[in-house]
Amino acid sequence: MKFAAFSYAYSTNLGDEIQTLSAAQYLPRVDFLVERDRLHWYRGYHSTFMIFNGWFIQQPTWPPPDSISPLFVAFHAANPELLIAKKYASYFKRHEPIGCRSMATVQAFRGIGVDAYFSACLTLTLERRRLPRTDQVYAVDVEPSLFAAVVPKEINERAVHLSHEYPSPDANLAAKAKWSTAHLCLRGIQKWEGARPLLGGAAGKLNQARHSFRVDRAEELLATYSSAKLVITSRLHCALPCIALGTPVILLRSGVESDPRFEGLRDFVRCHSDPSRPIQIDWQQPEPNSDAHLSYVKALRQRCKEAVKQALASEDGSELRSGSPSLVASDLQKTVEFSAYGRKL
Repeated sequence: MKFAAFSYAYSTNLGDEIQTLSAAQYLPRVDFLVERDRLHWYRGYHSTFMIFNGWFIQQPTWPPPDSISPLFVAFHAANPELLIAKKYASYFKRHEPIGCRSMATVQAFRGIGVDAYFSACLTLTLERRRLPRTDQVYAVDVEPSLFAAVVPKEINERAVHLSHEYPSPDANLAAKAKWSTAHLCLRGIQKWEGARPLLGGAAGKLNQARHSFRVDRAEELLATYSSAKLVITSRLHCALPCIALGTPVILLRSGVESDPRFEGLRDFVRCHSDPSRPIQIDWQQPEPNSDAHLSYVKALRQRCKEAVKQALASEDGSELRSGSPSLVASDLQKTVEFSAYGRKL
């Protein structure tokens, strides 16, 4: 049995790497990376255990290949009508119950007769690094007009603005050019399926380098949130980790009360979207977050640990089969050291 974690060649959002960190903390090792949006490349691999948490969209082929043994927990389908169709019911029933990050995903599974439940998000199980609290307020990818309308002037002026986009919008032109070029090259190689036998090794090295930089940056963000006095954000994958880290957080986003992606998760975090109404919070001594998520955290940890224990019990130690796709070449098959929040990939 091999153990793998997701990489994200098609994403510029560091929230994806935060999702990988939340899953990798339960794995005994990470043998290689799997491209989330190209799962069909991994047919014919040795049996591989993965945690399928986070956001998934339509694939070139679906469902995942039988070589991947998935734990579906904290799973969110961006387009349920495509990923959770009746024709895939037999596949999902082999892996039920399906833990879902959103109620819309739960309803889609139940609609095709698959046992599913609301598990909440795996990022809620991240553990706080022991860092001293500062007096710093962070604004993460906030909507400028909404932020200016509801945040007091003194907080607005001293807040440090951060972004989950990588490279950050305030990065210099050289950094933006470097990472944009790497992103486009990687996507180009991966999109041209016929080039993978020839260019797969280069793509694998580029993907590994890009992923490592992004994971490092994701860990820096988590350390920053661990020491913050308050975080204001429009990002779900900033708000939920802050809850896990015990950092007071406000999810400030237009339409957040009606967005189906947040149904169920709104019970855990202060949400605000009305520019005409002030936020009810003590700005000098922000109140702690709700603890409504704790029962979900316990259940998530238990299910992940039990699934990994079962995977280890079936492990036979053999290598990947010959003829495996070259995107994840031997140079990516390495056991990785512990990081602050999970395994460092």
